[in-house]
Amino acid sequence: MRRADASISAEVAEIQQLYEERGYQGAYRYLVQRSVGGGEFFYMLLDPNGQQLVGNIYGLPEAPTDPQGRVRFTYDRQPVEGVNDRAEEGREARGQIVELGDGYQLFVGLDVEEENRFVANTLNSVLIASGLSLALGIVSGAVVSRRFARRLDGINAAARAVMTGRLETRAPRTYSGDELDELSQNFNDMLDRVENLMHRMRTAGDSIAHDLRLPLTRMRGRIESALVEEGDVEAREAALIQAVSDVDELLKTFNAVLSLSRLQTGERRRAFDPVDLSVLMEDMCELYEPVCEDAGTDFKCECEPGLTVMGDRELIAQSMANLIDNAIKYTPDGGAIALRGRKTGEGRVEISVTDTGPGIPAEDRERVLERFVRLDRSRNQPGVGLGLSLVNAIAEVHGGVLSLDDGPGAVDGSGPGLRIALTFPKRK
Repeated sequence: MRRADASISAEVAEIQQLYEERGYQGAYRYLVQRSVGGGEFFYMLLDPNGQQLVGNIYGLPEAPTDPQGRVRFTYDRQPVEGVNDRAEEGREARGQIVELGDGYQLFVGLDVEEENRFVANTLNSVLIASGLSLALGIVSGAVVSRRFARRLDGINAAARAVMTGRLETRAPRTYSGDELDELSQNFNDMLDRVENLMHRMRTAGDSIAHDLRLPLTRMRGRIESALVEEGDVEAREAALIQAVSDVDELLKTFNAVLSLSRLQTGERRRAFDPVDLSVLMEDMCELYEPVCEDAGTDFKCECEPGLTVMGDRELIAQSMANLIDNAIKYTPDGGAIALRGRKTGEGRVEISVTDTGPGIPAEDRERVLERFVRLDRSRNQPGVGLGLSLVNAIAEVHGGVLSLDDGPGAVDGSGPGLRIALTFPKRK
């Protein structure tokens, strides 16, 4: 509409300029040529008495004009031979009425019916498309919502089954990779973890009951024997001393369980400090060389200078002590134990303890890292199976990895040996 008004204003301005330059005759001649030529504009020139002098439209529009003389009106297009054979009624048009001077009035108009039809068709298309989009949106939304609700019902049903104690239940998956499928995967992974922890808990309970029953039975027997022996003060004192020793072993076991629980729950996950492993390993060597000498085992310590990791000095020392204690416990007389510290090719720091003991079969190396797991041939050795579990928890706290491999080989037919390595991540 603005474009139509601009075209009308430009045409009016041009006629006004002709009138100013050439007078009435110039404007009249121009209007005759344009009216006869069959252009797109409507023209009408009225004299001061209101009589039409020239033009291709008859009678001014009866609609009111705005302050600029613009007017909107409808007209009837007469049939033109060879172009259209019937009249068209009520076509939309816009025009402008201005005073040329000396009482002459000029009207210039323009047919905008096609533009109006285009706007109406566009509006109808938009409304129809919007209606179809709305209907399609409602239908697709209902389908998607029902599908979404059905998949959520599956997850909720799995959760309710788990709450009733059926830990083997898993949420259904479509493997589509969408958010709900990812939620189901995470939910199932969590259930796998919970089921594994519950299994460990049951196994741990059975193991600790089995391992603590014997020392408790012995302690009770000694105390009972001391009570029935009358007058033998030395025997009673010896029984009490042995009972205290048994209690210390039990407290040591429970302290190890408590330390492992704290590590696995993240209680010791705090800001770490730089730890110089070279100095720490020298201290451990000075501590365990006499112990290995008394046990008839050769002990060797090798460490590259300048090895530093971010961690907890106390926990790292405890992990090395546990590994060396295990090696001393299972290495026969005449065997060898080596404590080494080095930097790998990837820039990681590795602490390893290698012995020439019986080793651990490859199929049992994952299992021995769990709580209270002891192999059958280790039942006659002191301990409750928490040493490697504690070292593995310390490795996880530091973001490291604990790995078990074969050792250097058999010594006097004692076995392949064992190499346990604690690898710390590369410092950033």
